[in-house]
Amino acid sequence: MTEITTAEAAHAELDQAREAFRELVGGLSESEWNRTSNNAGWTNGQLCWHIALTASGGTMRVSRLRENKDMQPPGPMMAVLHLFSLWLVRIRARRATPASVLAYFDERLAMTRGAIDTIADDEWGNGGVFLGERTTVGDSFGFLRDHISEHAAELRRD
Repeated sequence: MTEITTAEAAHAELDQAREAFRELVGGLSESEWNRTSNNAGWTNGQLCWHIALTASGGTMRVSRLRENKDMQPPGPMMAVLHLFSLWLVRIRARRATPASVLAYFDERLAMTRGAIDTIADDEWGNGGVFLGERTTVGDSFGFLRDHISEHAAELRRD
């Protein structure tokens, strides 16, 4: 991943993530959308909804990392958060369609874009450990495209 140290580079990274997500969702047939994914417990459509949910994840990351604060919940809390996420996605994605998931992604992405303009020039390199991974404010904007790639490999196709 290229180091992101400016608002322009962060916006460009998010543009690429948005395009990758649109290609991913647009590439699924109707039957593939409802097929069980290779990610235990979720269909392909639910997996896409999960990715859309995380499109605003940059805001939480940036709020912590810009102050050089870690986000490391204890192991038992991570297990609870994982279970909550599993069920949240299943419930919220029940009537999701490719079009509604793309719209949701754009809505959440707008939140992350809003955070970009609040970052001072001297904060791009600030960082810490976020959910087990050392990262910086700038790197936070590369997370989404990496997350899309990670889950794209878990989709089951015809």
